[in-house]
Amino acid sequence: MPYASPPADLIPIVDAPPPPSVSMAPGGRYLALVRYAAHPDIAMLARPYLALAGLRIDPRMRARRRLRRADGLSLLRIADGHEYVPGLPEGAQAGFPVWAADGRRFAFTVDRPGGVGLWVGDAETGEVTELPGLFICDVLGGEPSFGGGTVRWSRDGQSLLVLARPPGSPALPEPEAEPRLEETAGKRSQLATYQDLLRTGTDEDRFEILATSVPCRVDPASGERAELGPPGLYYTLQDSPDGTHLLVQRLQRPFSFRVPWVWFARCTEVWDSDGEQRAVIADQPVSDEVPRQGVPLGPRLVGWEERAPASLTWVEALDGGDPVAPATYRDRVFRRTGPFDRAPQQVLIGREL
Repeated sequence: MPYASPPADLIPIVDAPPPPSVSMAPGGRYLALVRYAAHPDIAMLARPYLALAGLRIDPRMRARRRLRRADGLSLLRIADGHEYVPGLPEGAQAGFPVWAADGRRFAFTVDRPGGVGLWVGDAETGEVTELPGLFICDVLGGEPSFGGGTVRWSRDGQSLLVLARPPGSPALPEPEAEPRLEETAGKRSQLATYQDLLRTGTDEDRFEILATSVPCRVDPASGERAELGPPGLYYTLQDSPDGTHLLVQRLQRPFSFRVPWVWFARCTEVWDSDGEQRAVIADQPVSDEVPRQGVPLGPRLVGWEERAPASLTWVEALDGGDPVAPATYRDRVFRRTGPFDRAPQQVLIGREL
């Protein structure tokens, strides 16, 4: 059966490109405009993908599956309205730019068939340069095109913090005939149901290979990189406001066949700026018994306090993570400050409204 086309007077409306996504540089001197096609092409939708741990992963590119196609990237100087169009490879898909604190330099990813490359640019001149030999792993850190944590500028703008694809990644194992066993204890559970979960041991191995990255500090001028830690299942790499410490979050085995990756066993740590571990904030098991609309136990929403040099805050549930359970107080907030050699302090407790 042939494709059905809309009436001729509707085709221009259906194919009209959407407005570009806009990113303003710090200081407000420049705008970056990322333009997207109205619809993904058939070739993009037809690319094979693997459904693993609640994610859909492009195994060839070793990145999250893309469903939007970027037509181009341009830079607008607000003072005089001059627009630059950087030269990119034919067919490349530019990601959403990440600005340095100086409001002039920016970094962005470029999707190519063999992987996700990293480019840096200068908004004043419109010049862009690829950092050679570097591929990004955005499986856990989030697609950089949409503000994920895979690529960040350091606070001082002198380097880029990157979750890089390790060189020489092993080939994905082929699926084997494996028995699928399900066991029940007859108890009731509030656990929600999810799609695209792990189902077999081969799925676990494939997910680990595709999601493994190396935390690196990259020189934006030369492309030289220093590995900050060993390969692992990282999903957060963020420096403190004073640049002396790093917040690092990673997954660890065991995985789960019941919940997506965000609730796998995971560890939250503080490293110094050179990659030496200074403190473990949380070492949490698989969270596969979270009540409906609830939260897992232990530290969550861990992040830097922006008004302090190096101070982490987080929230912990006091009601078992169950929003319908009777409780006088629901949450409490903790703070732990550098050099992270003392116990955390409780700074706030929240009563149910």
